[in-house]
Amino acid sequence: VDVIISEWMGYYLLRESMFDSVICARDRWLNPGGVMYPSHARMWLAPIRSGLGDKKMEDFEIAMNDWNHFVEDTQAYYGVNMNALTKAYRAEHEKFYLKSSIWNNLHPNQLIGQPAVVKEMDCLTATVEEIREVRAQVTLPINQDRTRLAALAGWFDVHFRGSKQNPAVEEVELNTAPDENGGTHWGQQVFLMTPAPRVNEGDSINVSFSMVRSKENHRLMDMDITYELHEASGRKLPAVATKIFLE
Repeated sequence: VDVIISEWMGYYLLRESMFDSVICARDRWLNPGGVMYPSHARMWLAPIRSGLGDKKMEDFEIAMNDWNHFVEDTQAYYGVNMNALTKAYRAEHEKFYLKSSIWNNLHPNQLIGQPAVVKEMDCLTATVEEIREVRAQVTLPINQDRTRLAALAGWFDVHFRGSKQNPAVEEVELNTAPDENGGTHWGQQVFLMTPAPRVNEGDSINVSFSMVRSKENHRLMDMDITYELHEASGRKLPAVATKIFLE
């Protein structure tokens, strides 16, 4: 075939791992000089302000409060001590409320710094091995004063530009970045920073980012994010590591 067109993009581009089958089709059936649409893709990361973290923390605390009352009542009325399950219950709800990515349609004014590309991909040459694991180190300059780094936000864009041999007459871009006129159904993924550090204009965030397929389900993603705040004054705060689940 001369052209392969496929809408394979998931949340934050790679969730659901649907591009694997497109790569298989490309390698089997695309003619030399053929083109892929979309032809190129990028993944972005940016610092944001948001009330989502406070809301999720409140929900988590309510869930734990309900559990504690349940443990007390079960002991009082039935003589059964359920405390052995408290640690597992807490871990499960921490994952659900605080360590899972959140779908959201953000407004551009929620960005508090410069976005950075964490992955670029040429759909004509990308391999399954290349997308099984995404790793990047980026610096995100802060451009707003007296605010909090509530989260990092991730989104993607894809381009329809053809190939070097057969370029598109007119390049088209599909962008899922925060948009004041409303977003796409992909929205953005919000990765909460807990606790949320205070930041100022001139500060920068050094981020070490990795995203790999979940061992339990290859359609889902496990992310490790380590961030280090460099204040404009020159002071460097200790690095903070967090695990996020893109499910």
